[in-house]
Amino acid sequence: MLSPPPSWPLMLAALVCGLGVAVAVSGAFVWFYNRVFSRMREVWFKKFLSLALLPLGCLLGLLAAGRLAVGGPGGIEQTLWWLAGVTGWMLGVRYARVAREKHEHARGSRFERCRHLHIQAIDWEYLPRWAAPLLRLVGPLNGVSRLRIHRRRIVLPDLDPAFDGYRIVHLTDFHIHPTLRMEWYDAVVDEAMRHEPDLILYGGDFISKPPFVPRIPRVMERLAAPDGVYYVRGNHDFWKGGSRVARQARAAGLRLLSNEGVVLKRGEAALSLLGFETPYVPLTAGEKQRLRALPAPRLGLVHTPDAFAEAAAAGCFLALAGHSHGGQVRLPLFGTTLSSTSSGPLLASGVGRLGAMLTITSNGQGAFLPLRVLCPPEIVLIELACGK
Repeated sequence: MLSPPPSWPLMLAALVCGLGVAVAVSGAFVWFYNRVFSRMREVWFKKFLSLALLPLGCLLGLLAAGRLAVGGPGGIEQTLWWLAGVTGWMLGVRYARVAREKHEHARGSRFERCRHLHIQAIDWEYLPRWAAPLLRLVGPLNGVSRLRIHRRRIVLPDLDPAFDGYRIVHLTDFHIHPTLRMEWYDAVVDEAMRHEPDLILYGGDFISKPPFVPRIPRVMERLAAPDGVYYVRGNHDFWKGGSRVARQARAAGLRLLSNEGVVLKRGEAALSLLGFETPYVPLTAGEKQRLRALPAPRLGLVHTPDAFAEAAAAGCFLALAGHSHGGQVRLPLFGTTLSSTSSGPLLASGVGRLGAMLTITSNGQGAFLPLRVLCPPEIVLIELACGK
């Protein structure tokens, strides 16, 4: 004899619980990836795992909804499903609050699509066999070629008028690799130079694999600014040859700031630039003291948002980071989930705050897997202004 179909209230409750389970399980997977797995050296299955995390959570949510709707689970299993569902809804409310706070921080920024660029970034010939079908399936949702400018005007009460209107371009995470065409990198460099910056900062991760270290000068050598081009190295740079990367970057005219600072001058006026390579290069007590002694205002450059705390401790008014690629694949309304940073979603993408310090985490311009959904590549353009 067939059992009667579940009632509408039971089905609705099962769906609500299933959605909560999906959020809870996905959130646990994402937490584990961001806090633990992403810190491991590059292994072939990391990309597959990161792509499977959210769909796997959704499948478990569907399983929970189905089991509850037909009255399948016993008392213990049913209790566990409901606990996971409530946990997921609590996590979802917290994440929605974080997304709203990020939106408030970003209200002072302007985002402009570079519509004059018509460059196809992906070189399909060099994609792995498993990646090409995935990218073709995503199709027009993939925004890897849609470069934008993130403009932010920062008013500083203690900024000398000599630095009023000072322009800073921040680039990061080129991940030089044949899957992105050289014409794409050239277009990014051309766009950066078009804004005539006074200073150019690069946030690390020049490469994805060691064979492409020699390409660094070819990509970077046209970057130039009156006050120079400074950089820090990223995790991929250190994993695949930090000293080799430094030599090639120096050949391109870039200057490394490895837990050190430089004072930029306009006559008697000063602006300090501090570069942090933590956690890859530990910051000593002596270096902390020297950085803190540099004249204010101080601007911080880091690779990962996990190093923002060091910049805040040094008294920086602003710190710029990359590393997370903005998440690469974002959720509507909520934004970044997979961030590869333990600092959490609030600082993993876009504009945030750490105490009195403003933070900007760029989406970057490259990606070892050329897939970006609701997360376009961007050039960050900062303009300093004096005033209250």
